[in-house]
Parts: sequence; C-alpha cells; structure tokens
Amino acid sequence: MSVRVRVAPSPTGDPHVGTAYIALMNHCFARRHEGQFILRIEDTDQSRCSPQAAEAIFAALRWLGLDYDEGPDVGGDHGPYVQSQRVAAGIYQPHVERLLDQGDAYRCFCTSERLADLRAQQQAAKQAIMYDRHCRDLDPAEAASRAAAGEPHVIRMKTPLEGDCTFTDRLRPHPITKAWAEIDDQVLIKSDGWPTYHLAAVVDDHLMGITHVIRAEEWLNSVPKHLWLYQHLGWTAPEMIHVGLLRNADRSKISKRKNPVSLLHYQRRGYLPEAFVNFLALIGHSHPDEREVFDLAEMIRIFDLDRLSVGGPVFDTDRLDHLQGLYFRALDDDHRRAEIHRAIDARLDELLPLLRERMVFGGDITFLADFLFARSVSPHRDDLIPKKWDAARARAALEAVLKALRQQAKQQPEVWDATALEELLRHQAEALGCPAKDLFMIIRVAIAGRPVSPPLFDCLVILGRVAVSERLQQAALRLR
Repeated sequence: MSVRVRVAPSPTGDPHVGTAYIALMNHCFARRHEGQFILRIEDTDQSRCSPQAAEAIFAALRWLGLDYDEGPDVGGDHGPYVQSQRVAAGIYQPHVERLLDQGDAYRCFCTSERLADLRAQQQAAKQAIMYDRHCRDLDPAEAASRAAAGEPHVIRMKTPLEGDCTFTDRLRPHPITKAWAEIDDQVLIKSDGWPTYHLAAVVDDHLMGITHVIRAEEWLNSVPKHLWLYQHLGWTAPEMIHVGLLRNADRSKISKRKNPVSLLHYQRRGYLPEAFVNFLALIGHSHPDEREVFDLAEMIRIFDLDRLSVGGPVFDTDRLDHLQGLYFRALDDDHRRAEIHRAIDARLDELLPLLRERMVFGGDITFLADFLFARSVSPHRDDLIPKKWDAARARAALEAVLKALRQQAKQQPEVWDATALEELLRHQAEALGCPAKDLFMIIRVAIAGRPVSPPLFDCLVILGRVAVSERLQQAALRLR
C-alpha cells in the first residue's frame, strides 16, 4: 500500500505555526515511505475564509521547504483540492443522499431560536450542550416534502442511542471508549447546502485515497463520528494518529495572546527556514542520537510515527532563538550579509514614513529605530515615572494597560492597529484618571527604552502584541 497523507488547513488568516507542525510530520512520513503528501484547503466556512489566506499558506509551506505532491497550486489526479470547488462540483451531495436513503441521516427543521433556547435550558440545568434529537423521528417522506417546499433545514447524522464506540490511537497505550449517548447527532449539511467539516473531511480523505490521517489531538473526540461515517458509507477508514497540541511554556494551548502564532511573523523577523524546521522537528520528534541540529533530509531519514510527542510539545521561543543563532552564525559571509540586508529592507517600508521627519543621514535609522529591531530594551527606572507621580502609581498604570491589552486580545484577537490602540489607551487613561500624555509617556519609555520615539501607536503596531506585552511587563517589574 502506497502511503498517502494530507494537511488540510482552513484559510482564515495568517498561516498558523500549528499548520507547519502538522505539515512537517505528514511530509516526513510521506517522504520516509516514498508516498505522497497532499495539501487540501478546507474553506467550507465561507464567512471567515479568503483566497489571500490560501495563497499565504502555499507561500509559507514553500518557505519552509515542505513541498507537496498534490494541491490547489500544483494540481493532481484527485482534485479539486479546495473544498468550495468540490461543493460547486457536487461531490458531497450524493453521499449525504445515500445516508438519508439508508435511514442513517435525517432532516432537521429546528430554528436557530429553538436551538438557542435549548442551549440556554441545558446550561441552566448544567447539562451537556447537544441537540435533543427533536426531529430525529420525523417521517422521512414528510421531511422530504417539507424540504422540497423550501423549508430551511439541516441534515444530521443518526448516531446510535446506546452502546460505546471503542477505537485505538497509535500513540496512546490503551483503547479509547466513548459512549454513543454522549455524542451529538452531528450536522452534516448546513442550511445553506454546504457540508460541515466532518462530512467533507471524511468524503475527501476517502476519495483522495488517504491512508493515514496525522492531525492534532483536538480532533480526537471527533473520531467516533468519522468512524461512523466511514462505516455507514461502506468505506475503510484510514489509520488516525493524533499528535499533541503545541503548548505555551505554561502548558496552555498555544495562542496569539502568549506567542506569535503566525508563520509570517517568524518569516518577517528573519528566522531562517532551516532553523524553524529544525525547531519544529525537535519539539515533536526527538533525534534517536539526541542530536540538536539536523536538517529536513535527516528528519525524513529518522522519522518514526511512534516517536511523535503526545505530551503537548512546548513552543519554546528561547529554544527557537538558540537554534536560529546556531544556523545564522554558521552562514558564510555572503549569505550572512544578504540576510542582514533582507531583514533591514523588510522593515524599511514600515519605518520610513515614521522616521522621515527625524532623519538627517541614512545611517540615522540605526539609532532612531534600534528598539524596533531589538529583542528587549532596558528603560531607566526614573524615565518610567512622570512628574508628580510615584513608582507605585506608574506600575499600577502599566499593569492596568497590560490587563486591558490582554482583554482585547481575548475578545478581538485580530485587532491590532494604530487607531484601535489609541482609542483603547485613551480610554484607559480616562479610567485611571490621569492625563493621556502621561500614560503615553510611560508606555513609550517601556517599549522604546527612552522618552523619545517615532509615533507611539505605529511603533506598537510594528512591535506586535507579544513584544509590547513583554516590554510593558518588564517595565512594571522595574518599578517594584
């Protein structure tokens, strides 16, 4: 049997480091066994997906050297490789019609209002949030007639009401058992006619000949639904392997609130793709000889599914920076010089509008913008304290700003622009009962290391949420 694996990201924003991690494991497994590695774009959530985000995924995988044999931009015999195009081609409908004809799926006409009331009742009663199967026993002929008349509805799978689903995962020592009564009657086709992830992924994996599904453990609870679909569609399921989710240092799930999760961030910062791939390989799959530095070819040579980590591999940026330093210092002079020029040129378009009025010579950029390139700054303690303030008040203001920024990251993680930041910080000054200029000065010193800098809010945007939070936190500690 020829190995065929896939990575199937959703293009809902910048390409995610988790996508790169899963892609690396699939790529290495395919190459190790002389199989095929496929890229599929899962864009059934049309409200959040965009073609630009899909293009960014292609570019990010190319940057890392994770070439794929089939995909939207390279073609192949099992296309199309974009789910919206597969919807347009009518690929999913015959399979859900088959489930309806077999009595394994049913039409559900419950309104969004009824479902919202049901969720509220279940929450109040501290019950599991799941569909109550209100439409499960509707006469199929009546349901088909209502659907034909244009009544809005979804199509749900008819999961068993009794018994258990037991399955094994290669990376876990014991079989996993889930009670069917705890598994929802999953929506397969939404009211707009589009498939949900569960139906589309199973149909696509089967039609594309996928032999092994290597994905994150967040999908482990979905395995019973997927196995049920394979069984009732008369197909053999691929082997499913669930690797540990990337974690922050505190073992929480990696998120943009604590670590940059965009691959574009690391590319723009100048990380070498070889160093980044080496880092991803180390956190998920150790070298049998305990080597720290090895390239992609070596990763392929030693790759073993049974060595994959399920313990929540830690995305440790200190370790990443250590590897980046090893790779950077190993460059020859020409490559090192080219990398320096590339890093500076990449920032110039952002910086020149901010610095133009402050520059006399081209070399002025080295001290006007040094804090934007630095990994950290060391502000003088006295500079952090406005006139007529004391250290305790300045520290409390910094901590309040940090709290507000964290709340914004939780509620609006996609928002990080100068206008929104100015509005947030002016509101914060008002809440603290202090002049905005005093609060802005404290923040400026904290992020730039000095009382003078280019426009504050533009600098915050360029530094990014994580770096700003780290510098504000370090400044607050300096005031203790």
